[in-house]
Amino acid sequence: MTIFTIIIFMSDVCNAQETEQKNKFVSHKDIHFTVRINLKFPDNNSNILETVDYDSTYYDQAILKLPNNYSENGTPIRLVYMAHGAGGGVTDSSWFLNKFSLKDSLLENGYAYFDVNGGPSVENMGGSWSVQSAYKAYEYIRQHYNVYDKIFVCGFSMGGSSSTNFVYKHSNVVLAHAMYSPVLDLYGQAWKNPWYKTTRQSIATTYNFIDKTGKTWEADKLVGWNPLFINNYKTLRNTFKVYPVPVKIWHGLYDSVVKFKGSKKFHEYIQNTGGYSELREIDSKDHGLSGGNAFMNRELLLFFKRFDK
Repeated sequence: MTIFTIIIFMSDVCNAQETEQKNKFVSHKDIHFTVRINLKFPDNNSNILETVDYDSTYYDQAILKLPNNYSENGTPIRLVYMAHGAGGGVTDSSWFLNKFSLKDSLLENGYAYFDVNGGPSVENMGGSWSVQSAYKAYEYIRQHYNVYDKIFVCGFSMGGSSSTNFVYKHSNVVLAHAMYSPVLDLYGQAWKNPWYKTTRQSIATTYNFIDKTGKTWEADKLVGWNPLFINNYKTLRNTFKVYPVPVKIWHGLYDSVVKFKGSKKFHEYIQNTGGYSELREIDSKDHGLSGGNAFMNRELLLFFKRFDK
């Protein structure tokens, strides 16, 4: 008989709802749970000798899917963090990326995957809230399911920022990174070319701008969080980027929603240091490629398998 169990934790992770059948998980079912994150931005500008940081608790939505070959006691399976775009995220009963076949190809090849909403807004912009949430979801899954410690990471559209910032902050758990039509320059690709009326305001909120209206760009708030400009070293002729894991990007050359230029620079900067970066320049203007297609999804699997057991 199928039962639903709710596991409540008072620490970082709580409220995990799982579908089980005699210790064997029913395949391809959405496993929804929440993780506790802190929405408070630390005040590091204060010079008073008292506590100015505190915990603003928020329970973020997360989702996990397991493949048919999952077993609680057998060989562990590989986990993939799939960072969604601005078109939709994770709720307590749905997941935007369920609309796309890329998830099915991963399941069919024995990969489990997860995603998080990344804070109160679907437009999480790859900020500290989304990185907090993704790491805590990863830790919960690692502790409660039979998965390998090392994971793969994927980013789709806006999820390019979420996934890249996760890799920068937690590269010790990442084998390789893949992205479809990614946002890698929060100024050039998002602020200057917003895809929604809410995009600039979302950036301002996510990165704790003084002006939360989205009318003023505050570059100092993005230091260490704007993917294209992290770990860069410049000379008179070139820019060099140190990236901690192998990465592959697919992007339409004429994409008008998320400009290709950011992906090209990201790739070139890594190559300038002799790092491992692949870029597939696709003859297309369709930003819908951020959800993949049969050809891209096949290449994604082949890319992952080069770094898997």
